[in-house]
Amino acid sequence: MKEYVIVTDSACDLPVEYAKKKNLEVVSLKFNLNGKEYINDLGFTSLSAADFYQHLRNGEASKTTQVNVDQFITVYKKILDAGKDVLMITLSSGLSGTNNSARLAREIVLNDYPGSNISLVDSLGGSLGEGLIVMEAVKMHEAGKTIFENETHLNQFKMHVVHVFTLEDLTHLALGGRIGKFSYWLGTALKIKPIITADDKGLLQPKNKVLGRKKSINMLVDHVVKTYTGIYNPDILISHADCFEEAEKVAFMIEEKLHVKPKLHVMGTVIGSHGGPGTIAIFYTADKR
Repeated sequence: MKEYVIVTDSACDLPVEYAKKKNLEVVSLKFNLNGKEYINDLGFTSLSAADFYQHLRNGEASKTTQVNVDQFITVYKKILDAGKDVLMITLSSGLSGTNNSARLAREIVLNDYPGSNISLVDSLGGSLGEGLIVMEAVKMHEAGKTIFENETHLNQFKMHVVHVFTLEDLTHLALGGRIGKFSYWLGTALKIKPIITADDKGLLQPKNKVLGRKKSINMLVDHVVKTYTGIYNPDILISHADCFEEAEKVAFMIEEKLHVKPKLHVMGTVIGSHGGPGTIAIFYTADKR
């Protein structure tokens, strides 16, 4: 059985310690603040999470860029030159062109490496939703599954990974073109807090909207409690955009009702660019997304 390396992009928001421990190859996306380009790596070495979110609170807009084809080509060749195959897991194709760049790079590279394989999985998610799929890939790899068995499993598994989140305000969704100007004005004026999910195509969809932060958090927790099943994977992951105390309260509420302790981690700069400070996102498995 040929060995393979699991590769993902930095939008997975996994802790850098986990990525190092599991020997993951992580390709970094980038973002731009005030005309300066930064690297979105899992260790926040380019700009700390606290500083990044303070920039956003100060009214600055962060523009993100996908991983380009050449970056993927470099990573693929390094692994194939070592005699191993590649299992590539990307940010949702519904949210970024990163998956398409990974696909184009695969077509280019495989022409020069007959007999090698690059399996590409579109996570249909982002942040720790993508991260949960990467973690599942690691489990399968450690269980001795082949790259093809792993790929087949992940394409089934991802259809059970729920992404549900709420935002502090709609500013950064509006700046990113995710909502119209009128919807933004109305939502901000009325202090509407949306509950948003990712559909089966990896696109963001409004689920509910309520007035006030407390109600949105309660609705977020209720959604998890009503739909969570531990059959596919028992983990519940929470990413937060520099609002640890609130996220910790959400984790406590979930644990109290489901008797499962969620794992918390700060949201990365690329996903955080679109949600903005105060975003709380929960990822877990259920019968359907």
